[in-house]
Amino acid sequence: MLVRKGFRFRLYPTQRQAADLDRWESALRFLWNLANEQRLIGLARPRDERKYITAFDQINELTGLRAELPWLAEVPRNVCAQLLVELDKAWQRCFKKLADQPRWKRKGRDTLGLCEPHPKVWRLSGNKLHFPKVGSLKIVVHRPLEGKSKTCTVRRDGDQWFASILCENEISDPSPRAVPVVAIDRGITNLLADSEGRTTCNPFHLEKSLKRLRRVQHIADRRKKGSKNRTKALDRVSRIHRKVKRQRDYVLHELSTAYAKSHGTVVVEKLNVRGMLKNHCLARRIAGAGWSRFANMLRYKLAWNGGRLVEVPAAYSSQTCSHCGNVSALSRCGERFCCVFCGYVDHADLNAAKVLKQRFDAPGNPWCLPAEGLPPEGSLRSRKLKVKLRVPRRSTLESPSL
Repeated sequence: MLVRKGFRFRLYPTQRQAADLDRWESALRFLWNLANEQRLIGLARPRDERKYITAFDQINELTGLRAELPWLAEVPRNVCAQLLVELDKAWQRCFKKLADQPRWKRKGRDTLGLCEPHPKVWRLSGNKLHFPKVGSLKIVVHRPLEGKSKTCTVRRDGDQWFASILCENEISDPSPRAVPVVAIDRGITNLLADSEGRTTCNPFHLEKSLKRLRRVQHIADRRKKGSKNRTKALDRVSRIHRKVKRQRDYVLHELSTAYAKSHGTVVVEKLNVRGMLKNHCLARRIAGAGWSRFANMLRYKLAWNGGRLVEVPAAYSSQTCSHCGNVSALSRCGERFCCVFCGYVDHADLNAAKVLKQRFDAPGNPWCLPAEGLPPEGSLRSRKLKVKLRVPRRSTLESPSL
């Protein structure tokens, strides 16, 4: 089994090296926008004259472009070529309808990494990272690398620089395990609630930093564009965002690691998080909870330990009684769930987690397979489930004895 792991280390470049890296990032931003515009021009032609430009075509034109632009020639050629490869991958995902069209890179909003794809060009020795054309960078290696080093990416995060090293390690296949099974309901007030009765409160890192973030952002907006004071103010804004991101990732890593090591199958609800983010009333809290990131962490950590992540439909899971199976919108009242049919009382999130586990355990249901084995929407079984979980009319819910 081939396992790819990334290791992120803090860099401490000198003032000259930091200036060189800033110029290189600006040059790569120009190269990305230029190559993206070339692709858009080729796609804007009539259908019979349309031209699909590939990364191979643009890399061949890179030599002439670097000869005309000396400031672009300062960037290592492999880094420029790898950027064009990443742009080609982004367009391929767009053509397959897996992602949106690649957007323009704007200064102050988008950061680009300097990726050296050839392991023989760069090397890590002690507390020094030797990167082409920039020399030796001071690096803090707080943990040893595992496996064979492949690529090295230098990226700026606010006013700090980091090196991300990708390693490949060939390990023996872990013994597959399907038990124990746990279902997790992701929420806002409670970050997680599982079918075993455990709940994890949402720390609300972003909400706790909003007051300070708004004050610092207001100061940055009042500074003159292009001035050093505005740059310093924007650095303070980025430091707050960076701290919130690190706090959120730490909590999600701790939780995902614990579930991946203690359980063989983790069941989560299949959510359209991108569509839910269009709800402006809840978008900030949903993004702050990191629902999609938590699912991605669970997926690869379970695979390392021989487990699997299963997604089941989330329709009416918060309105379904885990005791009698009846569905009613009146049963859910805030964090309390009280079934109007059988009188079962439980925490709303814990009840939803138990419903998800019941859907996984139901015999003959296709959700016992991994997420990629789910039937397409609109299939026969999906339509039967939708009819079964339909919310009854209010006229039939006047008496709990019905």
